[in-house]
This record gives sequence, structure tokens and C-alpha cells, in this order.
Amino acid sequence: MNRMKPTYMGRIILPLILCILSISIPFHASAQEAKTADPIRKVLFIGDSMTGWMAERLNAYGKANSFEVATVVWDGSTISKWANSPRLASIIRQQDPDAIFVSLGMNELLERNPRTRLATALTKLKKAFGDTPVLWIGPPSWPGKPGGEKLNSYLASEMGEGHYFESSDLKIDRQSAQNPHPSRKGICSWIDAVAKWIPDNSNLRFDSLKAPGANEMSRGKTFIYKRMKETL
Repeated sequence: MNRMKPTYMGRIILPLILCILSISIPFHASAQEAKTADPIRKVLFIGDSMTGWMAERLNAYGKANSFEVATVVWDGSTISKWANSPRLASIIRQQDPDAIFVSLGMNELLERNPRTRLATALTKLKKAFGDTPVLWIGPPSWPGKPGGEKLNSYLASEMGEGHYFESSDLKIDRQSAQNPHPSRKGICSWIDAVAKWIPDNSNLRFDSLKAPGANEMSRGKTFIYKRMKETL
């Protein structure tokens, strides 16, 4: 039987089709895309003194939406203190979270030169986070102390789109007129704003983020608290 030889057009079109298919079908997903392919079941929430109540409000969301929150609070901590702690990477390995939430920057809010002063620390933090998706919740404004634009701008640019929630414009109820720490009511409204922002602005995939009861908070089974003078 004589085999038909491919025509000139056939020899051109077939490779072209194969080329198009190879472009439209990705070879493999990125590490972060792979991590978020399944719904998030565990969040590790780390940060300064604001973190405890924030994590408790987020854990209330978790109870209503099938995920848990492990928390590590370090009073008075800074970006640099966390970056220089040798235990951070081991905490992340031990907890093996699907996502990491960070609340840091309040104690560096008025830093005038964050790009110079914090670059090394931020590099260390991102290395410790590895491929785990991160959402950094920026600090709120400090009542009576204008400033913070430089820090927020720097952190937002370094973390990248969808990985930084800027809190400075939120109207958050505080514990007192000059106290930067939110009240319990303020914390709840803060995390509620984050939860509403996540679906349309980040790659973090939860089954749902249905809001729990107003001002409802709960502590997850892993809750570590360190005082200011303690090491992590």
C-alpha cells in the first residue's frame, strides 16, 4: 500500500497546532498555585501583640468554615526580631500550614527608611515562609501619630499584589483614644474586612468565609504566647 505523503500545508499546520497547545497548557503549576489548589484547612497566624485577638476572630471564621488557626504571639515584636529568630522556620515546619498570616509592622510604623533598614529582615522572613502562601495584614494607623505611608508602601511592594492587606485607612475602634491597640469590637471589624477582601483580591482559597456571629472569637488548639523579653 502506498502511504500518502503529507502535503506542504500539512507539514506546516501540524507543528503549529502542537506549538499552540504547548503554550496554552502550562507545563506545571507554580509552588504557590499548587499549595492553593485545595482549600485551606490550616492557617498559621504569627505576629506582635495584636495577633492574639486577630487570630481568635479568624479562628471563629475557621469554626464556621472548616479550617483551623494556629497562633504564635510575641509581644512587642518587630519584623527584625521575627526574622532573626532561629525558631521561625521550625515552627512553620512543625505546624505545616496551608497559609501563613502575618501581623507585624506596628512597632516599625513610623520607620522613615524601611527599604534600607528592613530589607535584610524581610528577605529572611520570605525565605522562612518558603512556598507557603502568605497574607501580611498591615498595621492600622497610630492615633495621634501621623505617618506609616512609607512602611505600608514598602511592605506592599515587597509582598506583591494579593499578599498585603493595607489596614491604615480602616476606622477601627481602639481601647482608648491614643492607644493603637484595637478593642475586641475593633479587632472583629478588622478581620471581617480582611475576610471580605480575600476572595476577590488574593490567591488564598477557602471553602468559604461566611462570617461568624458578631464579635465572636475563639482560641484554636495551638496558641503560643511570648512576652516582650522572652525569646521565641
